Amino acid sequence: MKILVWLGSAMRNLVAFVVSIVAGSLLIVSGTRGPIGIYQLILQQLPSFTNNALVLEVAALVLLFLIIMSSLGGFVVIFGGYLIYRNHIGTGRLTIGLGAGVGVPWLLFMLLTVAVTQDFTSVIAQHSLVGWTGIILSFIARYTGKASKREKPKTTGS
Repeated sequence: MKILVWLGSAMRNLVAFVVSIVAGSLLIVSGTRGPIGIYQLILQQLPSFTNNALVLEVAALVLLFLIIMSSLGGFVVIFGGYLIYRNHIGTGRLTIGLGAGVGVPWLLFMLLTVAVTQDFTSVIAQHSLVGWTGIILSFIARYTGKASKREKPKTTGS
């Protein structure tokens, strides 16, 4: 990341886009997607916590959206990189995270899984080498983009 310090934000966003294209392509080739199973599990278990129909309907819609975004995997990562390139940094980062399942909650879940199962190899075996490379590159693309500074509108003194 030290290399990117001297690059301007427009160049960093271009680098993020290129990295997301590579990452998304690797995710597509490997068939790696976001944590669809977790979303499905939450959807199945939610009725045991609440009987409120409105809450269940809203949660079902949100989880369905997350499942769709995760199912598209690499395509969503590439689109997120494009959003970063177009200087929509927050939306692009969120989109990449949804597509690859990459983010702090995901990393915490992976660490929890390793701690509970005491088996690092089973966690690694969930994805191929190509898939892990795509996930790592998605994480890099997500944090490479930087918002450009916009000039303040000049006011005329009257």
